[in-house]
Amino acid sequence: YINDAKRRLRSMPDLKIIGITGSFGKTSTKHYLARILSEEYDTLITPGSFNTPMGVVRTVRELLKPYNQVFICEMGAKQIGDIKEICDIVHPQYGIITAVGPMHLETFKSIDNVCRTKFELADALPGDGLAVINNDSDPCAARPVDNVRALRYGIRNLAGCDYIATDIHYTPFGTTFTVKGPDGLAIEMETRLLGECNVSDLLGAIVIALQMGMKPAQIRSAVASIEPVEHRLSI
Repeated sequence: YINDAKRRLRSMPDLKIIGITGSFGKTSTKHYLARILSEEYDTLITPGSFNTPMGVVRTVRELLKPYNQVFICEMGAKQIGDIKEICDIVHPQYGIITAVGPMHLETFKSIDNVCRTKFELADALPGDGLAVINNDSDPCAARPVDNVRALRYGIRNLAGCDYIATDIHYTPFGTTFTVKGPDGLAIEMETRLLGECNVSDLLGAIVIALQMGMKPAQIRSAVASIEPVEHRLSI
């Protein structure tokens, strides 16, 4: 099954593959990125909690279509080597690392092992790939990436960030914020989502969308239309 999934992916050399991992935030980031990219690209995501090698292989074999242009692959892990195993199957060109935290310590044993495993995604990217990293997560901010181009984003820990979200305001209708980046980039955003965590997850997705050539107006429109997950900070 793994070899068949690899064969299917090899038969689509123009497919853009984006890996997303992190101790938290990866599922939200996956959905937000899919909504934004779908303005421009035919996009497939790993459904539900299909973030294991078996889930990823099933997604490729059962859901991937020849006309898909982007595959967003959520990558979960409970021990060292889990992310590398998925990367060896799908070979992502882009990667988002949303956070490193004290999850699954019963198998990881230490935060250092969690960090090492999450960054297997960055380590697996090709030389012309791109890693997008959340600098608000202290272990992420402290972990250098020198094998591939890396862009860092944040809301609180702005030192070393390429993209930041500022002017965050909450209203009865949702949240407004401004994305600022290189070369004077400033995009005002409105979203129905609430909470700094959602702004952070949106920011990671926006960085990828900009790097994939999407126009600010497209991104702004998509962000404004994203609905909250049912029963999760919904108004």
